[in-house]
Amino acid sequence: MGDKLAEVEISKDGEMYYAKIFLPTGEVMTLENEDFEEVLEQVANDLQDRFSS
Repeated sequence: MGDKLAEVEISKDGEMYYAKIFLPTGEVMTLENEDFEEVLEQVANDLQDRFSS
């Protein structure tokens, strides 16, 4: 098993979805969107930008 790159927590409050990305550096990114698929796409894009070579 490799190194952990990030942990992702997704929650919903009313009509808004929130995604928190916890990085090993201690940085926490918070994303929000009214559309579930959009917030997942935002998470995927952010992680891809950070870790693709």
